[in-house]
Amino acid sequence: MQKVDSELEMLRMKRAKTLLNSQEMPKNIVEIKSAEEFEKLLKDYPNKIVIIDFWAVWCGPCMFFAPIFKKLHEEYEKDFIFVKVNVDENNAIAVNYRITGIPTTLFIKNGDVVNKIVGALNYEQMKQILEKLK
Repeated sequence: MQKVDSELEMLRMKRAKTLLNSQEMPKNIVEIKSAEEFEKLLKDYPNKIVIIDFWAVWCGPCMFFAPIFKKLHEEYEKDFIFVKVNVDENNAIAVNYRITGIPTTLFIKNGDVVNKIVGALNYEQMKQILEKLK
């Protein structure tokens, strides 16, 4: 009886894992409007790396980095979730992750920061990082 229960539990876990992995990822870059929206996104995709671009309209290097981030999204949208957080509109998120300079790119998986880049890297530098994380 116990063997049947453990086999049934293994099948349930396998099915749950399959469902999690098959969850459809956002097709576009996600523009966060609130801390609650941000937390929900992280909870909805715990096994995916979420790449967050912290930026502001008045930031020159942020404007330089924006098309690079967009191009990376187009190339890696199946592997990662790309997110933009305007620090002027979502200061609480920036404070929570100790963002002191922008642009800052955070890589979060399972609620943990797995990488942090302060400053605007070029396309090739970012691509190398994404290839390692893939």
